[in-house]
Amino acid sequence: MKERTALGRKPDREVNDKVAIHAVLDQGLLAHVGLVAGQGADAHPVVIPMLYARHGNRLLLHGSPASRLLRTAKAGVEVCVTVTLLDALVLARSGFHHSMNYRSVVVFGTAVEVTDLGEKVAALDRLVEHTVPGRIATLRPHTDKEVRTTTVLALPLEECSMKVRTGPPIDDDEDLAADTW
Repeated sequence: MKERTALGRKPDREVNDKVAIHAVLDQGLLAHVGLVAGQGADAHPVVIPMLYARHGNRLLLHGSPASRLLRTAKAGVEVCVTVTLLDALVLARSGFHHSMNYRSVVVFGTAVEVTDLGEKVAALDRLVEHTVPGRIATLRPHTDKEVRTTTVLALPLEECSMKVRTGPPIDDDEDLAADTW
């Protein structure tokens, strides 16, 4: 694990198990993809929600070739992708101790464009299957135009981490006697 994927706060919540990380990525539907667009004084962070799919040890992203985020990413700018599953609201006896139980994966890396036609079609199929399992079998094949007018990027899952919060609320001793619920 690299230093930037190591948890700074609550390191006891870190999970380094690839199977667990893949399970979260396989269960989630929405990723937030971030990068720094522009250069010099014009550089600014951009974060966009996107559908995604995991295929093996890669995360697949897709969209319009006109997408600033995808154009910037395929030019070699590093990206950061997050996927979070909200498992439960954790309600405590004080607002300060309210929390959530969650599983969150963060992936850093450089995405590469999928240009091979067969790989691109397989990636688009995987994106549909991830979103609605079994759906691709009910649809017509992608047209050449659809494939040509879609950018597909593959992000290696080499630098990633997972953080998990589970369990009940943490109440202060003086709050345990409160009538709050």
